[in-house]
Amino acid sequence: MRLKMARIQIVGLKTRLAATMHALHHLGCIQIEDLSEAGGVSARPLHLDRDTVRTQEELGYLVARIEGLSSVLGAGRAAAEAPRTGSETPEADCQTAARTGLEVLGPQVQALVSKQDALEAERASLPRYEATLRKLLPIVPTSARDAANASVGVLVSRTHLAVLDAIAERVVNLSGGRAEVVAEDVDASTRAMLLVFPREFASEVETLLGREDISRLRLPEAFADQPPDVAVAALSKRLAAIPHELTAIKADLSSLAETWAPRLERWRACLRDRLEEFAILSHLGETDQTFVLAGWTPEREVARVREALASQVGNTVVMQVLPFTHADEKRAPVALVNPALARPFESLVRLLALPRYEGIDPTMLMAFFLPIFFGMILGDVGYGALLLLSCLYLLRRFRKPGVVRDIVQVLMMGSAWSVAFGFLYGEAFGTLGEHIGLHPLWLDRTSPEHVTGLLLFTVAVGAGHVTLGLILGVWEALRERSRNHLLERGGMLVGLIGLFLIVTVLVEWLPQGFMTPGIAALVVGIVLLGASLGWLGLLMGPIEFIGVVGNILSYLRIAAIGLASVYLARVANDMVGSIGNVVVGIIIAVLIHALNLVLGTFSPTIHSLRLHYVEFFRKFYEGGGRPFEPFRSATGGR
Repeated sequence: MRLKMARIQIVGLKTRLAATMHALHHLGCIQIEDLSEAGGVSARPLHLDRDTVRTQEELGYLVARIEGLSSVLGAGRAAAEAPRTGSETPEADCQTAARTGLEVLGPQVQALVSKQDALEAERASLPRYEATLRKLLPIVPTSARDAANASVGVLVSRTHLAVLDAIAERVVNLSGGRAEVVAEDVDASTRAMLLVFPREFASEVETLLGREDISRLRLPEAFADQPPDVAVAALSKRLAAIPHELTAIKADLSSLAETWAPRLERWRACLRDRLEEFAILSHLGETDQTFVLAGWTPEREVARVREALASQVGNTVVMQVLPFTHADEKRAPVALVNPALARPFESLVRLLALPRYEGIDPTMLMAFFLPIFFGMILGDVGYGALLLLSCLYLLRRFRKPGVVRDIVQVLMMGSAWSVAFGFLYGEAFGTLGEHIGLHPLWLDRTSPEHVTGLLLFTVAVGAGHVTLGLILGVWEALRERSRNHLLERGGMLVGLIGLFLIVTVLVEWLPQGFMTPGIAALVVGIVLLGASLGWLGLLMGPIEFIGVVGNILSYLRIAAIGLASVYLARVANDMVGSIGNVVVGIIIAVLIHALNLVLGTFSPTIHSLRLHYVEFFRKFYEGGGRPFEPFRSATGGR
């Protein structure tokens, strides 16, 4: 079922705009329309003053900062797990509180994050320096440990080894032969050279290397003036200390998250609400002194909206219920409301399309027929019970409302019907039920003499289902005054009635006197169906009617898929006795039963949905509705 909607208009003084939007946001039952799309309302688009724009920009900036800090602190989960306290920040003060709190928290987090980034950079770079120096240690001359000497590392590609010789010769000449030079391969493509020379020549050597554009092995500043062996030891010690410092920083961030997460989450929700209140202002209109708002709300909420505006805003704001025209029926948003048992099927209806506001909501019909079709197909006490238990387990795992939970609930209802039909068929894991004393209460699907009855029953179910769809389609056509739909659906319905009469006479359920009315009804139905198609109806009318008959015969899949499941289960049971080794037979049988259960879960679901979407809904259902999306607060709306 769908909620009846009322089209409303709210007019008030501009000085009460913020209070009005806040009240409507927390009511959470009004869908605000863009005034440019709302007919019958004369007002120019609302212009936002400079202070409003500035406030909106600051709110966006604060939300971005909060989300950035929450991401760093991992505050989302911490806030969800933190107990709620009674000291909630009033909404009017949340912007000021957030601004003040971020000024305190921001620098602390920034300092910790900067230190963490620096430590991560050290942990990534220092091992390369250490590895290079360790390769040079075995050949480092004793002169490198002399405090009067300086050491410089040079890295050169192996394709330019001649450069190393030239540099070494010039440094030796520059120092008057007092320099020492050693070299070692760092990897397959790079060679390192260590130059040791008196410190008084440091500037000349630096100038030489800079002029020749030679890459130096530049150690971090803390290790730059140390001999290679001392630098290696210092690097190792520093690398060992970094993980402990990172752990301490993470502990500090966790402590901040524990303290600040609830406040950050509360501020974020509050500020987002206020941003939504600002964002929706572009949908409003204005006159010189007033603002104008148009939208939709369920009829049952009109009194509550009027009372809330009167109590929270005052008599400077007036709500008016506008006349509901035929054009409004085409534009009104759709809100489905169904009993709890039928509510999961709303998701399946939406998978196809949301019904139009003026159309039929097929949720209740699907909630009645689909689980029965599922049960007719699977029809096994054992499989149904296992599937029911699995669904109960999944419902505990998927507690959050959504499509997944809805589908699990639908499967649970279908599994209950499977157990019921399992008793009617006398099946538990196929023919295994016979060995525990289970006998059919209605028909035995494994018995050849009962197959015809099963097929006829499914055809009868299909005929009833399709006929119901056509009756609903004729009703819709009459209500919409659609001549083509009335001729099309009415012709199908009359033709089917005639076909039913002919078949019942042929099987001697009715006397021969009904044959003539049956043929007449069949001909009239095809003529009406053809008339809806214009000149093409002469050819297409009979073809379209054959398509309707094909829709009914399509319900034979209920029996066919069910029989396939029964015989696969029977094969699994026969495996135990047909294989010499009983243990192997049981293992194979269990695997086949497991496969059959999986197929028995998906196939009935898919084919039951197809029977509804294709054979049933197409006779009356037209989607295209737009969902009811109320202006609702995440913190205070219903």
